[in-house]
Amino acid sequence: MNAGCASCARRTGPVAAVPIPLTRGAMSDGPRASEPLIWLLTDDRPGNRTQAVGAARTVGWPTVEKRLAFNDRQTIATPRLGATLETLDEASRASIVPPYPDLVIAAGRRAVPVAAWLRREAGARVVLIGRRTPDGVADLTVRTAYLRQVPHPRLLELALPLTQIDAERLAEARSAEPDPLEGLARPRVAFLVGGPTGQHDMSDAFAAGMAREVAAAAADAGGGLAILTSRRTPASAVAAIRGAAPGARLIAWSPDATYNPYVATLANADLLVVTGESESMLAEAVAAGLPLTIYPLVARPLSAKARVRAGIASLALGHGPLAALCGRVMSEGWVAPRRDLVVMHRLIEERGWGRVFDGRLNREPPLPHDERRALGDRIRAVMAEGKATA
Repeated sequence: MNAGCASCARRTGPVAAVPIPLTRGAMSDGPRASEPLIWLLTDDRPGNRTQAVGAARTVGWPTVEKRLAFNDRQTIATPRLGATLETLDEASRASIVPPYPDLVIAAGRRAVPVAAWLRREAGARVVLIGRRTPDGVADLTVRTAYLRQVPHPRLLELALPLTQIDAERLAEARSAEPDPLEGLARPRVAFLVGGPTGQHDMSDAFAAGMAREVAAAAADAGGGLAILTSRRTPASAVAAIRGAAPGARLIAWSPDATYNPYVATLANADLLVVTGESESMLAEAVAAGLPLTIYPLVARPLSAKARVRAGIASLALGHGPLAALCGRVMSEGWVAPRRDLVVMHRLIEERGWGRVFDGRLNREPPLPHDERRALGDRIRAVMAEGKATA
């Protein structure tokens, strides 16, 4: 099963307090006198949790996870909600009790009202991650550099999303998990396939052509190919991939699978190919430190709403009479910055982390990538300011 990112495990219901491992094999069992206590506000979206946990690990302080579930008020626009617990279901609301944290880390817009409430009521410092988080709530907002966003003094831009993939996690998978690529000829090529999104399409014909091209490139490299699909890969596209690349080892995602070989695949591959619409898989591929080839999907035409948002972003980033107003609309969270994955792909190429597919597989070892130190330093600087004030 490839869930499309390293943390994509199925979960049910909120849990009041879950200690988070700060390093492999170590668990946080409560705050130490000299260290701040972190609360991670997480939800049912694995990508949000991955980034929140990744941020917490940059400082290594005692960490408790608050897994949140929401009621219908979650659909209200974030700027209208303000600081409140009223978007939480009853069980989640009951879990927000003293002792309150010194620092809140959260990803995604639904956690914003809760983080704002903890800042106001408990003086907790707040770190928010993601493009749909307003600037004014957090002491530090973390977003990726390929978003079209308005500069802000409390904004930290990272080149890639945070992940939980590092050398230690890969070594652990290599030693403790089955090798999904066992028996394949070297170089062992792993093709990680996502699926359609709001911005990108994947027809069955495209999926078949993509599989044929990557299979041919793997054969030209003299290697064996494994193709991992994800929960976003349509069943018809999986069938098309199977028919187009019969010689490949197909590891198809299944909702009933009890084991996810995704991390073990990253740990045991020699070369990686990743569809270009998945920010998390691309970031995890870069973190794996292997030669990376990006296979872009077809971009969908912009919807009317997307065109309006793109226009607001262009005005906000310009110098015209509406720049200040449009900048405020974006900064307050009414309009989220748009992902520009072409810019992301270009950034990966410019930094020496990978290459867009041109009929051949990239075999160049990537340059080092580690932004954890910069983020950890910024979080420590936030905490050095003391308790938050309204």
